[in-house]
Formats: sequence, structure tokens, C-alpha cells
Amino acid sequence: MVLLAAAAGWYLMLQLAPILRPLMIAVFLAYVVMPYHARLRRIVGTPASLTILAGSTAGALVVLGFITYASILALSDDLPQLQQRAGELTANAEAALTEYAPWAVPPADGKLNPDRVNELIGRISRPVLNVAADAALEAGVVALYLLFLLLEGTRFPDRVRKAYPPARADEILQVAGAVSSAIVSYLKAKVRSSLFLAVPVGIVLWAVGVKFALLWAVLTFLCNFIPYIGTVVSYSLPVGFAFLLFGPAGQAVTAAVLLLVCHAVSASVAEPMIIGSAVGLSPLVILGSLAFWGLLWGIPGMFLAVPLTVIAVLVMDHFEQTRAIAKLLRGV
Repeated sequence: MVLLAAAAGWYLMLQLAPILRPLMIAVFLAYVVMPYHARLRRIVGTPASLTILAGSTAGALVVLGFITYASILALSDDLPQLQQRAGELTANAEAALTEYAPWAVPPADGKLNPDRVNELIGRISRPVLNVAADAALEAGVVALYLLFLLLEGTRFPDRVRKAYPPARADEILQVAGAVSSAIVSYLKAKVRSSLFLAVPVGIVLWAVGVKFALLWAVLTFLCNFIPYIGTVVSYSLPVGFAFLLFGPAGQAVTAAVLLLVCHAVSASVAEPMIIGSAVGLSPLVILGSLAFWGLLWGIPGMFLAVPLTVIAVLVMDHFEQTRAIAKLLRGV
């Protein structure tokens, strides 16, 4: 029965991914916005507060999505020139190796010729561009969900108390409060640390002259929500694009060095100071949750992996039968 329930749950989550993914993202954004709503409604009232916060958040998501999508379209238009540039760099690299280090030149049948490089870049870049475009368009759906969640969020405690007996309602609201506190703490800290990294990255790329600096800054901000893997991706893609755009010149090297400094400062100073112990999960559990949710929902699942795992641990910690598992997942 357990195996059947797990298989059925996996199948349903997989099939309902287009609905559940934007809904979960909107729920976590609502957790961030709700504390500001509680403060603002004391000043301007509940309707005006909901209108201001929901409208501004949804509008920011839609505008950011369209700006990112426009950058993606421009990047896809430049793809043929980038492929040609990659072929030229490959030919120059092979010529330099043949002249200065002939022992390092691969045999004729193992060489990565320019045509194969162009084909490889096309195979890699098109799926990445499609995924990024889908994510930008999905921002509109997230904004719509967020609007209705903010409208209904203040009524949730009253509805729970009407639906359940007082003792059961208090228990449910206690768990919901613990989940809310943990998610708000994690998301607010992660948003600050991601901005601390993304803003300097965008400024550095813009100052050096790398095209689509806003797109790379948004990518850095989002990838910072994916532990371990996101840092590698958010550094490798803009640096690789800089070398593809400028070649092994001073601009590309400057961008690579400055971005490495930004990531190093963020990882060693900003993340420990801002995040602290907000997550409280074992590193092995974080890797396992990344693998599970990434396999289930792809890249959006990796963004949601840590918050969903935090929720699961908090819920299991509330029940005696699963409290030991929660402690194991926390690593304490």
C-alpha cells in the first residue's frame, strides 16, 4: 500500500506540474509579502493594502518576465553569430596547440572541428533558451496565483476555526504558523543574499561590456536559490558567454575574475551572515531534495526543493510517529 501510494503521488505530482509549480512559487512569494501586508493594512486598511501589494508584486513579476523574455529573444537572434565565433575560437585554439604544444593536439579523428562545435552549441543552447522562455512566461501565471492568495490569505485562520473543532483548529494553525515562520525566515534571508550577489554581477557585466547583463543578473539571482549547483551555473554561463563574445581578451578575463570575487565574497561573507541557520537541514538532505524535486519538476523543482523539504521536516516533527525522521533530516 505504501508503494502504491508513493507511485500514485509521484504520478499525480508529475501530471499536475503545470498547475502545482506556479502555485507553490506563488505560495512562497505570498509568505514574503504577507508580513508587509500586516503592517500596511494598519495604515491604509485591508483593501488598499491588498491592492498595493498584490498589484505591485504581480506587476513586477510580469514586467521582469517580459524584460527577461525580450533578452532571451535577442540572445536567440545572436545565436548564429555566437556559433560562428565559437568555430573561429576552436580553430585558433587548435592552430595554437599545433604550433606551441603539438603533443597536446588530439588525433585527427578526435578533433573537435568548428562544425561539431557549432552543432554542440546549438544542441545545448536551444533547450536552455526554451526553458528560460517558459519560465519567463510562467511568471504571469505566478502573478495571477499570487494576487488571489493575498486576497484569501487573511481569511485562512477564520475558515480553519469554522471547519474544525477548537482543539484541532488550534493544532492546525500552530503547524501552519511554524511553517510560515520558517519559510518567511528562509525566503527573506535568501532574497537578500541573492540581491547582494546579483546586483554586483549585473553591474560588473554591464561595465565590462558583456551583452544581456540584465539577463545574467536575473539568472544569478534565481540560481542562487539552488544550493551548490546554482552557483556553478550562474558563474559558468556569463563567463563562458564573455569568452565567446570577446575571445581570450582582457574584457573576458576581467569579467571572469570580478565575477569570481563576487561569488567568493557572497559565499564566504554574505551567505553565512544573512542565511545563518535559517534552513537547518543536513547538506546530504539538501542534495537529495535537489535530486528528487529536480527529477520530478525540473529546474523549477530545484528552486522549490529546500522550502518544500523544510515544510516536510516541520510537519513530520509535529507528529510523534515521524519525529525521529525529522531529527535525522535536520542532522541534529
